[in-house]
Amino acid sequence: MRSIRSRLAVRYAASRTRTPGKSINFNEAIKKSETALFLMPRMSMEFYLARSVIQPLARYFRRVVLVVADNLRELAANQAEVVAISQADENWLKLPGHQIIQRLRREKFDLAVDLSFSEDVFMSYLCRKSEPGVSAGFSKPDSDHFYDLQVRPPESGDMKKAYENLTHTIKMFKEK
Repeated sequence: MRSIRSRLAVRYAASRTRTPGKSINFNEAIKKSETALFLMPRMSMEFYLARSVIQPLARYFRRVVLVVADNLRELAANQAEVVAISQADENWLKLPGHQIIQRLRREKFDLAVDLSFSEDVFMSYLCRKSEPGVSAGFSKPDSDHFYDLQVRPPESGDMKKAYENLTHTIKMFKEK
């Protein structure tokens, strides 16, 4: 069960991310995307599995940037550009602060992918608020507010398979 602060954060984030009538042609948008932002999970087990997604997908983009929790920064060092986040980047609702949002908006990413398998409102909100051409992530509670493209995880809850499915989904669009 979510804490009161967590429920408030979800409500606040959902109210700030609605995009009325946004219509996206995923085939074109993802195929033409050149810059990608990957928001890495802050839970270490998910992080290790999510790392396997970066290398196979990085070749499809001119530029790849990873958002990584500061304590996991060294583990992502040689894979792409890294933006480290810490508690200083959180507001009182444990959502991304204004500075980190503005920093990522200035980068103008074509695609942002939240690689958190479990619910992480911080990363989901940052994925949407970075204002990419297309935002993507796993289907989970409230994900309609944050992602244009949602990848359904396997019924079994197998995270490794979920990351493989996400990789195949993006490759499918890039290779058309």
